[in-house]
Amino acid sequence: MSATDQHNVLVIGATGATGTSVVDGLLDSKKYHVIAGVRPSSLSKPAVSKLRERGVEIRSVDVSADDVAQLGAAFQGVDILISTLVYSEIDSQIKVADAAKLAGVKRFVPDDWGTASVRGVRKLYDQKAKIQDHVKSIGLGYTFIDVGYWASLLMPVAPEQSEYPGFDIVPCNNHHIYGSGDVRTAVIVRSDIGKFVAEIISDERTVNRYVFCWGDEKSQNEMWEIARKVKAESGGALNLAPKAVIGKAEIEEKSKSPEFYTSVGYEYMNSMFIRGDNTVENAKKPEYGGALDARELYPHIKVLSLEEFAKQLYSK
Repeated sequence: MSATDQHNVLVIGATGATGTSVVDGLLDSKKYHVIAGVRPSSLSKPAVSKLRERGVEIRSVDVSADDVAQLGAAFQGVDILISTLVYSEIDSQIKVADAAKLAGVKRFVPDDWGTASVRGVRKLYDQKAKIQDHVKSIGLGYTFIDVGYWASLLMPVAPEQSEYPGFDIVPCNNHHIYGSGDVRTAVIVRSDIGKFVAEIISDERTVNRYVFCWGDEKSQNEMWEIARKVKAESGGALNLAPKAVIGKAEIEEKSKSPEFYTSVGYEYMNSMFIRGDNTVENAKKPEYGGALDARELYPHIKVLSLEEFAKQLYSK
């Protein structure tokens, strides 16, 4: 494919955790002209300069401050728009979608990137579902993409190894077992997200569909066994152990907390480890959205299993 044939793909939130994986996947595929939508205050930041050095076009996009007309102007010439915004900007995607429609964008991938669920279980899921409803209502082409839960937030690590120190709700940090510990959940290594995205957005089979990406499915008890096994094989020992078992009643009570991170975090734990929502089998069900399985669509993509990820994690 020549440069003139490449689809123009604009990524909002390109320097964030998910956005970085998406941009890496798009660039590695060499199939797209990649554009990063960056707020004006961040245009001179080192991370943005690095994107420029890699050949990424930079456009000024402020989803909080810009109106539909301004966003529409920024989206001119864009074929595919991908949103990887932070949770606090999710609602701004109403005008982002309207602007994409105005600009003639062919496909919009809104900010989902989460676990399989149904409405009424998690606030963030319900918030994102409203965006999906709006996208459908205006006739904008779309693909909705979920990716399960990040492996790095699940595998137990010491505080000095944590990507998110101080974020106590996630199992990697608090070493809690939620429920029985035997409920499986779909996980992904974050660097694999972009590999899937690069395939999904050029695939006509995924137009106006929901796609579920994943790398492995394991229970928390299996995760601890993997951690112990990998450490033992490297000649060491896992100097960590589960601290507490958090039961269904406590999880449901903490889900009602007025503190945002506590409430949202425990809603995730309830959905994944009590209800068992986040599985590939569930994602495919009509009530969960009728997902296409990304690994079935793209069997050539090599993704990391949880054990392979653990070998990388515990070698650091």
